[in-house]
Amino acid sequence: MFTRISLLLQKNRRSKILFLAFCFSLLSFFPVFRSFYYGNGIGTYKNQIAWLNNRSDYYNPWQYRVLCPLIVEGMKWTYDHTIDKIYPVEQKVHISIHSNTGESEATRQLIEITRTPDALKYMIVFIAFRFFEHVLVYALAYCLWSYFIKNDWLIFFGLLFLSLGIGNSVSVADLTFNTYIDNILYLLTACIVVYRYNPWWLVPITVIGAFNRETSIMIPFLYFISRIDFSSIQWRKPRLSSVRFPPTPVWVITAISYVLFFAIFLGIRRYYGYRTAQYWKVPPGLPMLKLNLLSADGIKAYFEMIGTFSVLPFIILYRFRRFPVLLRTWFVAIVPVWFMVHWLTVVTYQTRLFLVPMIIIFMPMMLWLIESYTRNEQPVPAPLK
Repeated sequence: MFTRISLLLQKNRRSKILFLAFCFSLLSFFPVFRSFYYGNGIGTYKNQIAWLNNRSDYYNPWQYRVLCPLIVEGMKWTYDHTIDKIYPVEQKVHISIHSNTGESEATRQLIEITRTPDALKYMIVFIAFRFFEHVLVYALAYCLWSYFIKNDWLIFFGLLFLSLGIGNSVSVADLTFNTYIDNILYLLTACIVVYRYNPWWLVPITVIGAFNRETSIMIPFLYFISRIDFSSIQWRKPRLSSVRFPPTPVWVITAISYVLFFAIFLGIRRYYGYRTAQYWKVPPGLPMLKLNLLSADGIKAYFEMIGTFSVLPFIILYRFRRFPVLLRTWFVAIVPVWFMVHWLTVVTYQTRLFLVPMIIIFMPMMLWLIESYTRNEQPVPAPLK
């Protein structure tokens, strides 16, 4: 999986490492900046403290997404016992913002939080956590896309587009670490599928996903659907007999993964106690679907989606038959379900919720389409005048 990365570093290794580190750092910091500036990154501190005190304002499901809060606390403990011993930032740094036009609400909240003990240290941990999450997303996306695309510069261009998409998907959000862990886990699963790594790795990935976020429920399904052979099916006259289902080990791994997922899913809720979910404006179901499709909030969602993944879904649908069978399988199996579930349950102008299909499906499809046209229709150089 990492062969392409190692090949990139064989010649002029030092300069390439520095160049890639510089570029990936910028790509990784940009969405963090957008989260603070246009989203609600400051709210992450309040949510973390509320979670620690078992009084989250968004109890269901935020309170049950325990993985990232625990990671943050582990990073904070490490920071307290290492860097903070050398340079106690809460004693050395004092933030004071002066404005000729008066303080905005966001500025007032920032100043208030930085005056709270430990808040600055938490902010440093938050930024570092999101930064490394982005680095992992980009690295794994490069590995996955490399299976379908041969041109390294085209893949790199795709990562630039992805960075802008992630940076634009911050509407009504705090730093939402669990969203990007979700992206990482789906990318790992997709890489296991395409590179034929030991499928038993799917089990710990599913366990981690169950502690992280409920949308990880489709990770075993992604693996299972990838092992079904649809290559012999004729889409004009589809027959079930043309579909070759996977062997028994695939069924066993998928079943074990789902048993563990639901055991953890239900166990967390039993541990914290179940509380009904809060909802925004309307309850989930048809009222939420109507809000997302036929309201002013729906119009906002449409444009937020354009800002996140542009018109990629429409291009893909327009040229759908050209794509490799595996990518088409992922699209048909994942995209409709993913979009419909979110349209029914949440306000969809929070477009970070759609990053998984963008990263593992939309982007490799689009890059593959570009490269296929480049291979088949090489332009003839114009004669020199």
